[in-house]
Order: sequence, then structure tokens, then C-alpha cells
Amino acid sequence: MGHLKNHSKRDNQRNAIIADLDLHFELIQDISDYYICCFSEEPDSVPQWAAYAERGTGFSIGFDVNALRKAVDAPLVDSSYSIVPGEAGSGPWGLGPVFYAEENTQNEQLDHLMMLIDIEPSFGLDASKVAREYIDRVCAFCKHPDFRTEHEWRIVHNVTLSRERAKELVDVSPDINWRKSIYGLTPYLETPSLKECIREVIIGPSNADNGAENYIRQFLDDSGIKNAKVTVSQSPYR
Repeated sequence: MGHLKNHSKRDNQRNAIIADLDLHFELIQDISDYYICCFSEEPDSVPQWAAYAERGTGFSIGFDVNALRKAVDAPLVDSSYSIVPGEAGSGPWGLGPVFYAEENTQNEQLDHLMMLIDIEPSFGLDASKVAREYIDRVCAFCKHPDFRTEHEWRIVHNVTLSRERAKELVDVSPDINWRKSIYGLTPYLETPSLKECIREVIIGPSNADNGAENYIRQFLDDSGIKNAKVTVSQSPYR
């Protein structure tokens, strides 16, 4: 909001829209609640093994991105995180790469937001509402630049949107489950089945079980996951 205000000081129309945008966030509705599932473009990375795979004893699961998108019924987004023309964009699911926002740096998302604020009134639309929805969506894909080496992608589910629709329709509200985690009691939401999206499993570099490759192949077969390649990590993990 500070960026928008700094670039709208001498524009009365923009100032009025930004005042309405403040109202949307502070009084009507804050940023939506999202459930997020995280992935990486790096299939065999030492930092990833160390941070997310029990110090290299875990496994890296490779997914087909297009199959994944279809499985969760998520629309394609362009580099500004706008819905690609022709794609359905009103559902609660989303899939896309994370962008790493640098402080005090103009980026494509802010440029696109300013464009929405400027042009939406000419189409008879509420620019503050459109801007709020855009900010809400982009926030689900934004992360601190210190994490850029992860090359992260995310599946996100807008549970606030699901709950709003549940007020209008029957059996739409998401089924929230609970599990114990290192953070205590944690809610989670199951995705649709992603078994058909799996293309590869990489065995962690610290996995000492010599039979792991055979076990994984048998597990995949018993789980109905066909044609997934099983390999051993080539990372120089210690």
C-alpha cells in the first residue's frame, strides 16, 4: 500500500481508489486464508535435501506440471500473476512459481497492479475490488528473496473463497483435517489425487538402505503409480 500511495500523491482518482482499497482490507476483508503445498524446480539439490528431507534420507518426488495443474483444476497464470485469457479463473485452486520480492524494487506485479487501478474504471468495474483480489492472489505466491535458491512453485487453495461459496452452494466448503507437526496442532487440506502426476522419485543421498530402489519401485507399483522413474541422488551430500 505504501508503494501505491507514493505513486499516487498527485492523482486524485488514484487516491480515491486507494482509499477504497484500504477499506476493503481493513474493514471488509483482510488477505484470504490460503493452504499452500510447496515444490521446487530443483530435483536434486543439497540445500533442499538438508532443509526438507530429513538430512538427505528422504525422497524427492518429481511431478508433471501440466498434469498437476489439471488435477487441481488450476488456471494458467502469466508472469504478472494474472489469469491467462481463456482460462477459468474463479476457482479456489491456483498453481504457479513463487516470485521473490526485493525491497524498494519495482517489479512486474506492482506495474500490473497500477495498470488495473488505472484502466478498470473505464470498463465500469470497481477498481478497488479488482485490485484487492489481485493483491490477494499475488500474496499467496510472494516470498522473501533470501529463499530464491529454492526456485519454488506452489499449489494454493483459497479457503476463504471456498467458505464464501459454501454459503451459496451445498457441499462446497473444504474438508479441513488436522495433524501433529513441529509447530503443534496443524490444519491441512487434502488435494485431489496426484498419483497420475508423478513421473520420478529420487532417493536421498544419505539413504543408507541398499534395497531402497527396489522397495520404492514395489511401493509405486502397489500404489498404482506406473511409469515413474526411480533414481538415486547425485548430490555431493555429507
